[in-house]
Amino acid sequence: MCEGVDAAVRQYLSGDASALDCLRRLGFIGSGEPASRGYVLYKALKGGINVAGYIKRLYWREFEVFIRHVFAEFGFNVASNLRLDCDGGVEFDVVAWNREVVFVVEAKKWRSGGGRWSEVASSHLKKVSRCLSKLLAFAPSVAPLVITSSDTGFIHSGVPVIPAWKIGHLLTSFHDLKDEVAILR
Repeated sequence: MCEGVDAAVRQYLSGDASALDCLRRLGFIGSGEPASRGYVLYKALKGGINVAGYIKRLYWREFEVFIRHVFAEFGFNVASNLRLDCDGGVEFDVVAWNREVVFVVEAKKWRSGGGRWSEVASSHLKKVSRCLSKLLAFAPSVAPLVITSSDTGFIHSGVPVIPAWKIGHLLTSFHDLKDEVAILR
């Protein structure tokens, strides 16, 4: 028996595969849509469900799937686990680009980062800077970004560190933040 979308999402993310049938019967997931937990969580966010508590239930790969779907919803082309040779091998978790900007994402599915978030942001900025010439092939400007599974939200050395459920807010207000965010060219 289907109790509702929110309950079915919660069940599915908790590992109850039978909840997928419920999500389909409720029209939440169409027959041709992916059934991954990352996609279901993306659909929940899009449907107005508060997903903050659910993100912690995802495995790190599912977390990256969630991030990719949110960027795609905003019209970005998306690649994941992009490997580049920039004075040694470098891998970026998610790269999302349009005609104007490429967001280079360091995805961190941690319960908390404590004082380490600033270190993660600084390290990511250095890694993106090392690969800038190759990343500029995607768009004329590059913006490093750290997306977390925690409530952390701030900008360190121009690198936004944001909770995953606030990606959409960042993308819609990005032009207003350009003076605060590191935009590499």
